[in-house]
Amino acid sequence: MEKLSHIEVRLQSLGELGELVGALRSMSASRSREAQDAFAGTMAYCATVRRAIAEVALLGGTAWQNDREDTGSDRVLVVITSEHGFVGLFNARLFDYAMELKKEDETLVIVGRRGQILAAERGVADVIAFPMTARTSGITATARRIAARITSFSAARIVFARYERGVGFAPDIVDVLPLEESIVEDAGDNRPVTHLPPTQLIRQLATEYLFAEIARRLMETLASENGARLRAMDNASRNIEEKIARLRRDEHVARQEVTTTEMLDVVTGAE
Repeated sequence: MEKLSHIEVRLQSLGELGELVGALRSMSASRSREAQDAFAGTMAYCATVRRAIAEVALLGGTAWQNDREDTGSDRVLVVITSEHGFVGLFNARLFDYAMELKKEDETLVIVGRRGQILAAERGVADVIAFPMTARTSGITATARRIAARITSFSAARIVFARYERGVGFAPDIVDVLPLEESIVEDAGDNRPVTHLPPTQLIRQLATEYLFAEIARRLMETLASENGARLRAMDNASRNIEEKIARLRRDEHVARQEVTTTEMLDVVTGAE
């Protein structure tokens, strides 16, 4: 049995740790909800850009298919992970999923410091690195930086954490470049009035579509990341509560032993 003083110190430490875990839990819940609320906006913007591409495509024949030449050597795979920890196996699942699907001629782009650490630990070199934002307010700037860096690639795919309400997340992948032929089917018969050549306009819209898709996947991964952190904090909180309950029992026994010892000392002294 531990000394009473040692048990009291451990109880105090666990109490402080519990307060920290509670704060992280509240923050994660708030940020996950914040990202979920922003889904509608990012999805609506993606849909708007897709429709614009489809309508301009009606003016340009095959120009909508993206005027980059696919040489087969300038492909990129973007993997979105978290910047911070306390997310369980969140980053490992995303990284492993990406490495299973990565093609030999694809350049690897890792968003998030935790994913970059995993790459270094597993000997994956030649990685383009970007920090991952921790707030929804930083999504736009982060997406712009990534889009500006990879816009010259002929093909781009994104591995992200698809948010699933109630069950957490699932690693997923989406093709972004080259533009899908199915996009043009959304146009209908609307032929817009433009002041730029269709090919030039398509090129600019393709860049904006790349940004919109990156922002959408960043937002979804951010919600999933905070959901994973929330579950990790729930588990940690339960573990702390169990340890505190066990230490309380030990404290009670230790106090009884101290009291018994003191009483024996008094009785012995009186005799």
